[in-house]
Amino acid sequence: MADGLKTAAYEYWSQGCNIVPLKGKQPLVSWSQWQTQRQSREEFESLPWSQADGFAAVCGTQLFNGLYFGALDYDVKNVREEAKDKGKQVLRSMLCTQIEQTPSGGQHWVYFCNNKPRTVSVFHDDCALEVLGEGKLCIMAPSEGYKKLTDNTPTVIADLEQALNEAMFKAGVKPKELKKQVWFDREDLSKKSFKGRTPPCINTLAKGASEGQRNEFGIRLASYYLNFRRCQPETVFKILRQWNKLNEPSLTEQELSVIVKSAAQGGYTYGCNDPFLHGFCIRAECPLAKKTVELTEEELKKAEKLLEQPRLLDYVLLHGRKRLIGEDAALQINFIEICSGQTLYPISGIICGFSGSGKNESLRAIKPLVPEEWLFEFTTSTPEAVKYIPEEFSGTLIIYEASGMRSESGQLGLRAVGEGESIETIYPMRDETTGRMSLGRAKTNAKNFITTDTGIDIQADLYRRVLKQSMNSSYVLTKRVLAKEVRESWFPESLRKTLGMEKEPPFAVKDFQNALRVQDWKAEVVVFTPKDLILLLDFAATREQQVALRTQFNKILSFVKILALLNQKNRVRVKIEDKKYVIANTEDYITAMRILEPTIMETISRIEKRQQEILDLFENLDVLDKNKVAEKLEVSVRTAARALKTLAATGYLRENMTCKPYSYELLREKPNSLDIKQNASEYELFYQKELKTFLNSIVTPCQNVTSTLQRKVKIEGLEKKLGATVWQVVQMPSEPVLSLSSGKGKEPLALGELSSETGLEPQEGLGPKFQCEYCKAQKRQMFFYHESDLKRHITAFHGGYPDYVR
Repeated sequence: MADGLKTAAYEYWSQGCNIVPLKGKQPLVSWSQWQTQRQSREEFESLPWSQADGFAAVCGTQLFNGLYFGALDYDVKNVREEAKDKGKQVLRSMLCTQIEQTPSGGQHWVYFCNNKPRTVSVFHDDCALEVLGEGKLCIMAPSEGYKKLTDNTPTVIADLEQALNEAMFKAGVKPKELKKQVWFDREDLSKKSFKGRTPPCINTLAKGASEGQRNEFGIRLASYYLNFRRCQPETVFKILRQWNKLNEPSLTEQELSVIVKSAAQGGYTYGCNDPFLHGFCIRAECPLAKKTVELTEEELKKAEKLLEQPRLLDYVLLHGRKRLIGEDAALQINFIEICSGQTLYPISGIICGFSGSGKNESLRAIKPLVPEEWLFEFTTSTPEAVKYIPEEFSGTLIIYEASGMRSESGQLGLRAVGEGESIETIYPMRDETTGRMSLGRAKTNAKNFITTDTGIDIQADLYRRVLKQSMNSSYVLTKRVLAKEVRESWFPESLRKTLGMEKEPPFAVKDFQNALRVQDWKAEVVVFTPKDLILLLDFAATREQQVALRTQFNKILSFVKILALLNQKNRVRVKIEDKKYVIANTEDYITAMRILEPTIMETISRIEKRQQEILDLFENLDVLDKNKVAEKLEVSVRTAARALKTLAATGYLRENMTCKPYSYELLREKPNSLDIKQNASEYELFYQKELKTFLNSIVTPCQNVTSTLQRKVKIEGLEKKLGATVWQVVQMPSEPVLSLSSGKGKEPLALGELSSETGLEPQEGLGPKFQCEYCKAQKRQMFFYHESDLKRHITAFHGGYPDYVR
């Protein structure tokens, strides 16, 4: 038996098939390598034939005649009789070929194909047929239980899948629509020419091929450039000629021409499961690989539990202070800005300060807490580096030193990066094959950026687009930093942990990352913004600064919204149909204003700490020049000159250019600081009132609605703010009632009702104004803040309105 099997298998091997010996239909050797490379004679001879009772041919392999091996499998196991009958009808329309019977009574129809067949099993339930192509084995006679039914040799056809579709059509069987294969499984890139970096698998193919792999490599390279990058055929032919020099041995010019023509006519696409591309895949380096993280059930539980903690931002400080002290605001602002890149409210930022003041460290200190797929980092680089950002990247760009992103020609720069919307950049490029110059396009879905800069004269356009913060360069903080270094030299970090000298966060860094991953960042946020915030306009010194405030104001509110999203498990949440909303509370607004106070002043007035120190000098001096400033502030003359120039440009100083060095006089007083704490208690009362008004408004029916209108409303988290236990999901008619339950089996209480059972207490100045007379007669003291609340209560529980409210 073994000799007969080996002889039969050798006939197929000699035509170019790769062979796998079997025992009871199970392969006796690993065979994945033979999907992509030719099986040598030594490998064939060394197969364990003495143990085999059968053999199989690897489908999809290219034969010596340039054709591909494939088969139709008429599989009658576990299918309906109707499907078997349809399969027989379909096979009658197929070209006659080599046919073999399987042990179950099914059949294999073997073909040689011009186009490589892919495996298709979607037809099996309808007509008991499958295409055995790439990645499949076809067991051949005389394997045990298999026998030939015809003496035919395999028939040559153009495309096995297409031939099957045509036969099914003739037989009256409607084929199921197959999911179209797309390049690298990226359907979003399938309708446009790809301009990004070449993935590692294609780079490996481009290094050349040995005999037996040249055509496989060549067709994929040609298809990649023709059908994915949309290059012209003559350009692709030149690329293949360069590639062919690396092959051993090289292909002929005619063979290269056939490969390009075949790729153009066939329109071939290759997914990540293609055996060649998959074998050369380096996912971590692939610009096309979508970065996703799958969490286990245990990881998900830990993440959800962590999100229920009330002060998540405090954990950020606890972790960040290990590397950076005295810059709490910088740590918090950087973290919120990074989180904003995942939301509907992206915020960009710029961090300024002397070299060594901790600008980059303020980012690196909190970066371990952030999911790595949220960030794309640049070190100091040329502006043209922007074009290498993966198009599918949707997060925050970290650009170390903005000066490295500036472009004297204005071709690129920080204008090229995202700001809430994907940005497409046009830049000049040289065609690698023709040497001609053309315009290239680069697009990124990056939502925001954070950059650092040692400069003091930040461009006006950049000010408009960012929140700006300056690092603390004071003598006191420098002394604290040095003292920290001294202490840590005595007790290294590992020793401090061993001795319990260092306070550790109550979570693992990985769990914090996962918590950020599972948080719902796409919900919309409602902020009850006090009108007093408009007074920020008074801090703008020039008309240009006032106009810039139009966008900066939005970024300040976005900061509040990100805080609410971060802590949303402890916030009031509303769901109307499929729309989700988070209500920012008092803590979010007050915390945002406290953190942003110096940043708001600096962003709007454009006075950073070094410039503020210069304005302070005018308290004792009437006139300053760069030499006096350098002496008083202990900075370089160049830094002093730049700061004075900037203050003159922004309208704070008058520059006298008639003397040397130039002198400066005070033209406008520096703005006063924001006073946040003074209004905190007032804002709490304002928030309570507006929250109740808002909740009432979302359940008040619109004007002229029909009685058939219904809305599903769900409110969560109110019990943590107002003392109620749970808000019910209510199916809303045209006169909707949003209700809360006391959790004690009592009837629902309408919104606005006050009862000792709910734990609600009227705020001063917001006491109940309306009373339900029906409830009063039943000795139930039910009061309401608004007349509309009373009307809904009466409609819901008493069936109508009494005369006194008609």
